[in-house]
Amino acid sequence: MTDHAYPPIPVRGADWCAYDDRRGADASPYGWGATEDEAITDLLEQLEDEAVE
Repeated sequence: MTDHAYPPIPVRGADWCAYDDRRGADASPYGWGATEDEAITDLLEQLEDEAVE
């Protein structure tokens, strides 16, 4: 799932967040990015890192 957070700060690098719906918002790592695609990519990288550990 993704969300357009658009926090009230001048830096636009974290406007979007993504998390794994199957885990729920409280249990999933969050991916952040300036765009929806960047947030999803960040989340997928975190999930890959988790699987390796």
